Amino acid sequence: MNLSLTHYNGGKYLVQNIYSAQGTNPLSSVFLRSHMQYFSQGTGLIVWALLLLAGVVAIGLFFRFTTRREWMGQAMVPTFLMALGMLFFAITFDFPGEQVGPALIPRIWIVSLVILCCGLLFFAFTGNADKDPKAGRIGFVLMGIAVMIAYFFAIQTIGYFIGSFIFLALMMYILSCRKPMLLILVPTGWLVFSYLVFYKLLYIQLPLGFIENYL
Repeated sequence: MNLSLTHYNGGKYLVQNIYSAQGTNPLSSVFLRSHMQYFSQGTGLIVWALLLLAGVVAIGLFFRFTTRREWMGQAMVPTFLMALGMLFFAITFDFPGEQVGPALIPRIWIVSLVILCCGLLFFAFTGNADKDPKAGRIGFVLMGIAVMIAYFFAIQTIGYFIGSFIFLALMMYILSCRKPMLLILVPTGWLVFSYLVFYKLLYIQLPLGFIENYL
């Protein structure tokens, strides 16, 4: 690797060459992009959404008509979140194709979400999770889903940093965190990490919204 050519634009090419030396970025590889590009928009996106919906229905039917019926609610929430995340994952392949580009951060969040949801689904499948309560509070689930969808569209307008702060604070509140200090410190800590590592160090093009002129 020729390091003498890697200092353009404050280190952007240095990051790209590091990726070249260590291997292709698994979240934006040419192989993955070539297979997911079709599903990122238009008819392909509709097909992808229908496939995900079919998967959700299949898992729901499995839990509904087997001995795992008592864990159906515990299974369907992570299943729906996985399907929603994988839908947004496909949409990111319509973003500009760069090794370290604007699609990286959403993909990291989505992959992390899918991994955690797989764990919850496994516990429900094996019966190691709590059984569904007699009377659930579906409003909280719907509220969380609505917040996630609103966050996805809001970052295009108000930017990643403000949108992420509001999203994290709201999700923590929905999940029963009522300590004001935590509601401020946790989102702020994540934003500081994102700004220093992703925005400044790796030069990832995050949507900034109306604060673009101040950063």
